[in-house]
Amino acid sequence: MTSAIWKTLFGQADNPDDLQGPASLSEDACADLVHSLLRLGYINDIATGADGKTFITHQQLQDDITLQLEKHNGRVSILDLPKALNATASDIQDRIQDLIRQKSSEFVQVQDELVKVEYLDNLTGQMNTELAQRGYLLVAEQCRKHKFGIDFMRQFLRDRVAQSIEGQWDILDRNLIVAPWFLDQEKSKLRTVFLELTEPATLQTLRLRHMVLDQLFFSLCELLSKEQGLPGAFKGTNEQGTFVPRPYEQQQTEWIETFFRNNGFIELDALRKRGVMDLKGYIQANHSAALLLDTHIVNDSIWSLVDASVEDAISSLSWIDVKPLLPTPLTKEDITSLLRQLPSLAEPTGRIAIASDQDHSLTGLGGGSPQEVVILQGSVVVTSGQFQKCLLRMGPLLDRKAKALFSWRLSFGSNDLIEGQDVAGESSGGYATFKSHFETPLKASGSRKSAKSKSSSESKDSPIKKQLQDFLTIQDVKDEVRDLEPEFDSALVNAVAGALHQELLQNLRERNRSMVLTQAAQDDEQFHTEGTPSTKHINLEVPDIHPLSDNIRLYSNAVDLFEDSSVKNSLSKYLLQTLCVELVDRALLNIAIKRTEPTLNVSKDAIETRERLQSVFKNQADSPPAAAISSEHASFLLEYASTEELESIQKLRKLTAGSSKRKNLVEFLDVWSKLSAKWTNHSDEHMDEQLLKKHMQELRSALTGLAPQSDPALMLHIVTMILFQSWTGTMVHASGKYVPRVLRQLRASVEKNESIGLADKETRRSQLSHLETMLDHILARVKQGPDAVSAADLENDSRLWLDVHALGMAVSSSHLHLQG
Repeated sequence: MTSAIWKTLFGQADNPDDLQGPASLSEDACADLVHSLLRLGYINDIATGADGKTFITHQQLQDDITLQLEKHNGRVSILDLPKALNATASDIQDRIQDLIRQKSSEFVQVQDELVKVEYLDNLTGQMNTELAQRGYLLVAEQCRKHKFGIDFMRQFLRDRVAQSIEGQWDILDRNLIVAPWFLDQEKSKLRTVFLELTEPATLQTLRLRHMVLDQLFFSLCELLSKEQGLPGAFKGTNEQGTFVPRPYEQQQTEWIETFFRNNGFIELDALRKRGVMDLKGYIQANHSAALLLDTHIVNDSIWSLVDASVEDAISSLSWIDVKPLLPTPLTKEDITSLLRQLPSLAEPTGRIAIASDQDHSLTGLGGGSPQEVVILQGSVVVTSGQFQKCLLRMGPLLDRKAKALFSWRLSFGSNDLIEGQDVAGESSGGYATFKSHFETPLKASGSRKSAKSKSSSESKDSPIKKQLQDFLTIQDVKDEVRDLEPEFDSALVNAVAGALHQELLQNLRERNRSMVLTQAAQDDEQFHTEGTPSTKHINLEVPDIHPLSDNIRLYSNAVDLFEDSSVKNSLSKYLLQTLCVELVDRALLNIAIKRTEPTLNVSKDAIETRERLQSVFKNQADSPPAAAISSEHASFLLEYASTEELESIQKLRKLTAGSSKRKNLVEFLDVWSKLSAKWTNHSDEHMDEQLLKKHMQELRSALTGLAPQSDPALMLHIVTMILFQSWTGTMVHASGKYVPRVLRQLRASVEKNESIGLADKETRRSQLSHLETMLDHILARVKQGPDAVSAADLENDSRLWLDVHALGMAVSSSHLHLQG
């Protein structure tokens, strides 16, 4: 073995005999020899010194570590041991782990320190001594004092508090340990402080007086709040809390109850100042019948009187201002909140009664429907019955205005208003509810000056451009209401006039139509007396309905291109209530004209109605929209219809007046195709192309005759319709309010269309951006008003208007050129 070791360490010996005697090695050689033996595994349980030339057994190193612990009173830093023991850190760490494994009940490693359990037991005794002296321990203080980490200290205390450490954790602060005797002592001190209080005091203020340990203050309050016999109550917790002494609380409660009982109301701020924080809970517990408003509470003695007065106004179809019935301190918001909670306004059940001697042609504003109310100026409750009564007294005003309108038509010879149609806009077409009138009345109730200036500016160019509103202005209605109801204040006058104006305009249309038809009958009678052949023998057929029917079909196809169902329904409704109504009227008159059998049994009213409407439709054949046929006249004309035609016409009229969704339009076209199959031509692709071309030519003609600066909104409408037809190949029937929706649909279709090239797609995006920018500018000008627009903005707008006008001309020219 000796030979093998020698060979391994020094190679082949020159003289093998030298191996038989003693060998003399240097210190370095000896060190190398030992290291080699350790590496080869011939020597075990040996640790190397830090200098590499000294060696120590594992047991001796472990004994030396234990001696270091004894020397340092049971706690030594592991980082200091390599220098003290002249051993490597790895050997020392291995020996420490063996030591802890063998004697886990005696030693423990705390981060970079080796600690004897005996040392921790002594530490526990020190803490108990400190608790006995001070009464409390702070975890952070113990960490600094004993130089342990916060995590170890918390775990150390968590294992020993209430066991070997005679204390308890604070209920709120988990970094505080309190001795039971100290907790009782501090609680007694704080209870004494609360006993001496005569007025409410915030907990934060009491804490700053340092009567007890600061860290323990809120915990003591929590404990005291759960005990019996505390002379007061806590309102809130911690820094936001307040202690209210019981005598003071009783005194304030008596004051609140006395004031509330004597006055019937009380301010919420007064309750808060007197310690009532849970206002809703206070009302439910003490005054369940009271109402909580924005800034006050009112008793049932007040609001029941208001409720009775409002109920009386509703039952009498009248109005009432509740403000005089309420205490002066109540704010406008309080009154609004009060009215919202009144039982009489929760579910109105009265009905509007129309007397037998009243004018039954004035049946608007929910006549005969459940009673509704509207609140003006926050305190004036007006019933729909009050509006109805005002409406029913407007007969003389309508008679005067109808005569003026008829006289003007005879003077200037214009047919634009022959049936009361307003050439500047759409008819309201009825209303949904009474409250829907109040979407516009306050906007319509401008001053007399603004109404006159607008009227004069619109009619400055020519007297023939008058509109129906020029004959019955909002100011005319205000003056009439003021004469009929002198007790109305200005706000109520404005509201009533605004709500009645559209209804009166509609009635004025009806009265004017009646006067026109009467005049037509007189003309016919005079014509007959002069020997002219009877009208019924003259071929006065209604204008051809085939183009109108095809237009509606093409417009319906455009509706299907829109992705938004709400837009589809809205466009369908608009088409049903405009062109479809006209189509049904023309079809009804056409049926009456075609039926000329001598044996046909119809009433005299039916014959007169047919002849009068023939004249009206003939006069308006070249200036649509044609006159609308009222329900009464339709019932006369239906006497000419067969059973099948009668059912179809009634169904068509019902569809145009129904909910007007997309399915209604589809059903309308289906019923119409069956009805018109026997007296209209079948459409073909060539005819559709001609109609589309004609529609584009009409749009271009309208754009050509429109100066870019004269009406930007109308120009944007026309250009949008041009782009829609050019890009989609079909035409859409939409008023100006649909322009934003059409632009959104065009934008979506451009992004989704994969059949067009990138260059064409980018061009369309740019064109749409021009229109969208123009729309934003128009809406901004409407909100700002003309006076708020600077000269630079006007110049920018002018350039944009010209660009959009040029865009519309270019796109329409290109489209018409492609169509040949």
